[in-house]
Amino acid sequence: MRYQMILMAFILMLLYLRVTNAEIFEECKNEPDDTFVKSSQSCQMYIYCNGDDSYSGECDEGQYFDGDACDDAENVYCFLDDVGESDPEDPEETGPADTTRPTAATTTETPQITTNNDLSTSTLEPIVVAPMVRDHCPTVEDPQTIVFTANTQSCTGYYLCYHGQAIEMRCTDNLHFNIHTAKCDFPENVQCMIDRPNANKCLPQVTDFFPHPQKCNYFYYCIKGFLTVQQCPFYYGWDIERRSCVLLDQAKCFEGSRRA
Repeated sequence: MRYQMILMAFILMLLYLRVTNAEIFEECKNEPDDTFVKSSQSCQMYIYCNGDDSYSGECDEGQYFDGDACDDAENVYCFLDDVGESDPEDPEETGPADTTRPTAATTTETPQITTNNDLSTSTLEPIVVAPMVRDHCPTVEDPQTIVFTANTQSCTGYYLCYHGQAIEMRCTDNLHFNIHTAKCDFPENVQCMIDRPNANKCLPQVTDFFPHPQKCNYFYYCIKGFLTVQQCPFYYGWDIERRSCVLLDQAKCFEGSRRA
């Protein structure tokens, strides 16, 4: 009986020493058991989190713990190396900053102008420049206007006028230049007819109409070298002699074109 009491006291003493000597690591908070984590005290140290069995250890000299294993220090980023860094040649600059020195500030607000007459404040409004398409580049440039000219040899090409000179440009993604909106647009919206029938007749100095070779209710409109396809109203067709849209059953269509 006495032996059992002594053995029980010895076990209780061991449990007490185990509890009182167990280290508590803040790094293990919210971490699962049986996990290695970095130490906040040293990049060379690591901590094994496992409840009361948690302990800390160190990598070999010249090595840091990267979260999984020890590795050469130059291969592991250590945030503690950036803490407390200062220029050894200018120790005075580590003190409080001089609050009396004027500092420059940046702003993204809209600039304002104050007039001298009535000290009223006005906001600068952005200038909206609308592009337009002309037959040729003007000799005198208007800063309020962006001028384009059509390329009569290409559906995707066009020219940007800059100081009287035509700079060749090109639409991307298979888009065509739209002379009506001065923008690159889908081909079905532009209806560019270059390299199609009758395109060779549409010259830069020509403004004319041509019959459609396949559909009687369609025709081509050539305006100064740029050919577009047009459609007559319902139940009307293009008459090649009158050169206008007439009732479809009365229209003299181009040979081989369909009336439907």
